[in-house]
Amino acid sequence: MQNLFFKTSSKAILAGLAVLGASLQPMLVNAQTSYGIEAVVNDDVVTTFDLRQRALFMMVTQGIELTEESQKRILAQAMKNLIDEKLQIQESKKFDQTISDEEVNRGVQRIISRNGVSIEEFATRLAQAGISISTLKDQVRSEIAWERIIGGLYGSRIRISDAQIDETLNQVSANADKPSYRVAEIYIEASPDIGGMEGALEGASAMIEQIKEGAPFQILARQFSSAPSSANGGDVGWVKEGELRDELNEAVKTLEKGQVSPPITVPGGVYVIALVDKRVSTAETFFTLKQINYKFQDDSELPKAKTTIETAKKAFKSCETIASDIAGIDGVFSDTMGEIKSSDLTEDIIAILSKTNVGEVSEPLITPNALIALVVCDRQIKGSNIPTRDQIENRLLAQQEALASKRHLRNLRRKATIVTR
Repeated sequence: MQNLFFKTSSKAILAGLAVLGASLQPMLVNAQTSYGIEAVVNDDVVTTFDLRQRALFMMVTQGIELTEESQKRILAQAMKNLIDEKLQIQESKKFDQTISDEEVNRGVQRIISRNGVSIEEFATRLAQAGISISTLKDQVRSEIAWERIIGGLYGSRIRISDAQIDETLNQVSANADKPSYRVAEIYIEASPDIGGMEGALEGASAMIEQIKEGAPFQILARQFSSAPSSANGGDVGWVKEGELRDELNEAVKTLEKGQVSPPITVPGGVYVIALVDKRVSTAETFFTLKQINYKFQDDSELPKAKTTIETAKKAFKSCETIASDIAGIDGVFSDTMGEIKSSDLTEDIIAILSKTNVGEVSEPLITPNALIALVVCDRQIKGSNIPTRDQIENRLLAQQEALASKRHLRNLRRKATIVTR
């Protein structure tokens, strides 16, 4: 099966420009001659020319069939993107940010140079279809400026704690022997301006149809997705089974490499995900465990057993001293389980261990005649493709910065004076 995420290249886009140029002419006439005002964003304006140029660029690069419905949808998204870019540039000016033409050109080149296409060649072919390369440059300029702003405002304020890293490591450990997926996503937010959840579902379905017809997933994500990953063309990167939210995790397990999911509804919007690649992990987690037990005869003793186990958990100091730590507590005793690999444990126990750090006592597990709390004395992940603590910290940091970016832009929108036609 073809890989839909990386399907369309810069050269394919260039070839499409020649074909689509003629069919775009009626719209191009308006784009080239109309300089009316479509929106006012604080003190800046979005002209009709700006809007039509961006819409045309989006249609051409995505290979979208020109229908009345597609033009309406593209124009709405182009307007949203242009308003956001105005806000981003305005915010950058508050901090005296200057983005040089050289930086912008490098950013443009990174986008279009996968197959060695130069900016000049790309610009020439765009011009033949009546589209200025400046519409892409403006987008790249705002992205660079915004990245600097978010880094400056939040980069030094975001801290990833050891507890957060440990929690992620626990999840990775619990899923070490499960497959890894490289996932791409498009998230359509069910905002009132697109008709809520019904509009989001329609938009997601339209994305899927465009991908089937050849539109590149990464460009659709870049232009339409509200997820933090949109700046990376929707590329989430490699994730272990179980790391995504439940709805997405269930969907990705049903996909083959190169496939795109149907719309996935979640609270607040709709996802479309693509499985870019999949690999079977050779890693496995080895736990060194001890346990604290309280045996009972029937369920009537369960409340007392829970209270006693909680007392033992509070008395616990270390794996080395566990026997003496709980020696004075009536009814409990410790036992050594040794090193056990995760594949030999049940899903229930794996779920408990995924929430328990090294040197800690787990929540108690009820068995037919005992209440058992597991003590994680050591945990080692052996095999390939295991993230380090630094890699996990960087991933969490990027996620936090992306969320900060989304919140900051939303706040700017709320405070801005935006008037559209």
